[in-house]
Amino acid sequence: MTVGSRRGQATESLRQLTEAVRTESSDGARLVANIADNPICRVTVDTGIPCVVLAWGSYATSAQLRFVHECALDLLRRHALHKILGDDSALAVIPVDDQGWLREDWFPRALEAGLKAAASKCPNGFFGKQSVANVMSGAPVGITVRSFEQLDEAKAWLQTVKI
Repeated sequence: MTVGSRRGQATESLRQLTEAVRTESSDGARLVANIADNPICRVTVDTGIPCVVLAWGSYATSAQLRFVHECALDLLRRHALHKILGDDSALAVIPVDDQGWLREDWFPRALEAGLKAAASKCPNGFFGKQSVANVMSGAPVGITVRSFEQLDEAKAWLQTVKI
């Protein structure tokens, strides 16, 4: 498969995902309408680190979780960033299928897009912590991941990572 056909396939996949998220709930519609300001996950760029920031606000459906990660990947590419900071405090759980998708599909594409390091604040709940640990355990060689009890610790560590 050529790079052009992979991009075309990815664009069509994102279009379908966007439509699914937009139509599944009012919160999903708000997520699609404004990735930086919505109740599910605020996705922004912090130019001070620099990195993509994911701040989870509530439970995300599978489509919403995948949409958020596709948006993060787009921001990594568009801004030539190499780091992600996650505030996973409110992340209740990541379903097993989505954990597999993150490890086997998203992580390799993120590495290809230039991701080198990811730091997160641990989820508050037990199942969220287990989910994040399972995902992080599948990070490919080339991406360093760490989880912290405090967001400030995660941010400070990420600022020390040399790319």
